[in-house]
Amino acid sequence: TRRIVTKDKIEAGIIEEVLPSAMFGVRLDDGRRVRAGVSPALRHAVVRLISGTRVSVKLSELDPNRGQITETI
Repeated sequence: TRRIVTKDKIEAGIIEEVLPSAMFGVRLDDGRRVRAGVSPALRHAVVRLISGTRVSVKLSELDPNRGQITETI
């Protein structure tokens, strides 16, 4: 089987909106707004994500408007 290799970019931003189903609206430093979920590694840690929290987001190459929150900054 072949595996699709994707190059994900990591960007910094601020959580603007808390959405249902553990999703967040994040405003990136370059002005773009993306919808991001919480990465599985971050779910195991006890992290409180609220509006105004500065986070790093791993953007998907397939859909640049989606991403995963990988850590708080």
